[in-house]
Amino acid sequence: MKSDIGRWMVVVFMSFLMSGCSSIRARTETSDKDWTVYPGIQQDIKDTGRLFGGKSSDPGWAKGLVTTILIVDLPLTIAFDTIVVPYDLYRIYTPKHSREKTESHQESPQRDMVR
Repeated sequence: MKSDIGRWMVVVFMSFLMSGCSSIRARTETSDKDWTVYPGIQQDIKDTGRLFGGKSSDPGWAKGLVTTILIVDLPLTIAFDTIVVPYDLYRIYTPKHSREKTESHQESPQRDMVR
């Protein structure tokens, strides 16, 4: 019986972890011109504000569940956003056209070798 409870606890814990990290979600939904540092934390704050600002038509139990997930996700989001700050700064301060030029310059010798 003890092992069944442990297994269910692992399943519940893993479902919380796989529910979607705000850092990753914010980075996939953000355009280059709107890129900021710590976007995951900003995403958590926006989602929480949407839930409690009356802009969500979800039932109360769903709001409570999502709020719990956001609270559990917040420390993970803070840690991930802190680790990824150098990439965020690179992406903010490097113009997109120079990144594309560098990438196309790196790809051209490989294309010549293939032909």
